[in-house]
Amino acid sequence: MLVVIFVAALSLFIIFSRHGIVRVYKLKAERTKLSKQIISLRKRNKKISRNIYELKHNKQYIAELARKKLDLIKKGEIVFKFINNKKQSAATAAKTK
Repeated sequence: MLVVIFVAALSLFIIFSRHGIVRVYKLKAERTKLSKQIISLRKRNKKISRNIYELKHNKQYIAELARKKLDLIKKGEIVFKFINNKKQSAATAAKTK
């Protein structure tokens, strides 16, 4: 009987102690999560580094970015704006009823 109690106590100690099996599994899960975050951050850093390089060295990239983000146009260009026909036709249909 004493041996069974000793084995049970030892098993509980191994499983739930500071360096027990439960802690090991939690740490492995945390390490996996952190590894995924590191991979994601490295990809993001690479993309940002590429953008910085393009902004420093590529005038055409800067011009394209300004056209997209700031709605800038080149000198002599003509801008066409189209009205959404769905909204217009719905408003016309509502007036006719």
